Amino acid sequence: MQSYRLFDRSVSPADEDFEAILARAHAKRARALCECRDDVELALYVAKRTGGCVLARWPGSGAQHLPGCDHYDAPDDLTGIGQVLGNAVCEDETGDVYLKLAFPLKRGAARAAPSAITNEKPALKHNGRKLSMRGLLHVLWYKAELTHWVPRMAGKRNWYVVRRALLGAVEHCWAKGATLGPCVFIPETFKSDDVAGIAGRRHTTLAPARVSDTLMVVIGEVKSIGASRYGEVITLRHLADWPLYMDTDTAARFHKRFALEHDLWRSSAAEDGHLIIAASFALRPSGAAEMFDIALMPVTREWLPYENLPERELLRIAVAAQRKFVKGLRVDLNPDRTIANITLTDTQPTAIAVHIAADTENEIDNDALAAFLATEGVEHFAWRPGATLPIAGVASTIIDWASKADHSLVRLPPFFDAVHP
Repeated sequence: MQSYRLFDRSVSPADEDFEAILARAHAKRARALCECRDDVELALYVAKRTGGCVLARWPGSGAQHLPGCDHYDAPDDLTGIGQVLGNAVCEDETGDVYLKLAFPLKRGAARAAPSAITNEKPALKHNGRKLSMRGLLHVLWYKAELTHWVPRMAGKRNWYVVRRALLGAVEHCWAKGATLGPCVFIPETFKSDDVAGIAGRRHTTLAPARVSDTLMVVIGEVKSIGASRYGEVITLRHLADWPLYMDTDTAARFHKRFALEHDLWRSSAAEDGHLIIAASFALRPSGAAEMFDIALMPVTREWLPYENLPERELLRIAVAAQRKFVKGLRVDLNPDRTIANITLTDTQPTAIAVHIAADTENEIDNDALAAFLATEGVEHFAWRPGATLPIAGVASTIIDWASKADHSLVRLPPFFDAVHP
């Protein structure tokens, strides 16, 4: 049972007065301690979120909690989050997050082209100092903890839950010197008995976009991608009467840039996955939305992001096996950089980072690999489609990188393709 120390007493979410205690702690700015470990003090703070007060872990402390703790998070070095924390993403002790964006929220003559999809190569080359649109989407998914999965969530995560979590994350983000919340539009769940109310709230939310040269960001689930009179149009689920437009040139670049994501979405059954879009947009004088910087992200039916078919299969097996885990996100790392696909957190006393084993030889940077394998409190496991997931004490990291003194790019055997004892 999860427990905390607040006001010199041990409390639990099961206590009847738990929410009242959190509200009082927030008002008094009282510090809480997580009791998952007794050998170290793990401070938490009480944050105001949509729907009430919650306990949040201190920035950078997630990996110090026990893997089974609700506040555990995979070490930053295992995913692309580590590249941007402290640079493009800075979090203070109040829970506010300051973001540096690589795309504009103002429209000008020099910003007419959708920069995020002008590059013909799928790889995004960033140094961690600013977030691309994909990076922003991944960071918000991470901050909303939509990367976390526990068996009790099965059948309970829908668009209403996803939207609420994203709004809670956006509420505490800052970018371009202002709060990000008013710049982000996330459509609410459609209800046939509240059509007028939904339209009215949408009109209010889109007020900033009606200011000249102002861009907003929309995050939603793609329903369809089709032709329009002068290009193509993307329709969002829950928002059928408010399409997003692309001109012909933008559409051509869009399909070239996001061919993989589109194919992954089309290869999944309608009930087995979703396609998330994040895009900056401006409102035309007619009120129609025109997209600029764009990112697509396929997710499973549980709203867990994936990059390819083996990773989708890994997530399916982990969910079906009722495992508890954290999904790794690449943020703005290139596809050739190693990350943990998932980190199993139901394996005491250490978490297990699961990597999809390579089928071909790859060139790997020994410095990056050394830091990756040296992550404290984590074992590593190589997984291939069809294999079962590991339990505590079974993982292995058999790679002879240490024998290379020059730490140059060397050709190694297939990554983590090891025989377990």
